[in-house]
Amino acid sequence: MNEQQPSYWNFGWVLIMIVVVSIVQIPLSFMMHGTGLQRGLWAAGYLLGFAVAIGIGIWIFRRVQPLHWQRLTGQDWLLMIKGYAFVVVVEIILSITNAVFFGETSTKNNTLIANIMGHSTLTLVMLSITAVLASPILEELTFRGILMKGCFPAKMFWLPVIVSGVIFSLVHQSDNVISWLVYALMGGTFAYIYRKTDKLQTTIILHGFNNLIAVTAMIASLH
Repeated sequence: MNEQQPSYWNFGWVLIMIVVVSIVQIPLSFMMHGTGLQRGLWAAGYLLGFAVAIGIGIWIFRRVQPLHWQRLTGQDWLLMIKGYAFVVVVEIILSITNAVFFGETSTKNNTLIANIMGHSTLTLVMLSITAVLASPILEELTFRGILMKGCFPAKMFWLPVIVSGVIFSLVHQSDNVISWLVYALMGGTFAYIYRKTDKLQTTIILHGFNNLIAVTAMIASLH
């Protein structure tokens, strides 16, 4: 199936990838207990799981859109910069709102990540690596590439952008509407940029950079 033949049946592939995205995180809980050898083996399995998951994602993505590499243009980079600036402003505003109405200084998802990172050097290193280098690829393949290319016609713009943002937010364990909006607007921004550029590397780079800044801030707060 190519990009001219989207199908709502491809939501099945999206559901499979959502399950895969969840499964690859399982070794983290085992990585926090046991002997050094056991934790090391779980860490290796954690990285291997991401490699396999990304491979599955690429295979599915190639079914909905034959891979064709396009170089990023100056306009692409400018749109990415504007998109990131928008995400930062939204996060600042919603973080203040979250603190005022719900007394939370961080989203539930970020708090959970920070707690796991603070457990040991091993979990800190593993989460840092995957958050910056692996999760952006896996999640962009799932919530932008496969979902938007596989399930919606190319002429359709806002509906796939909105759906992508909503589903992206649903998997990030929000505990209130403000936290949910943080991820919905972030995912929607990534989706908007992907629809505008038709280049998945734009959102992978943007997602990875966003996670890099977040992880750096978490590490700084832990130390």
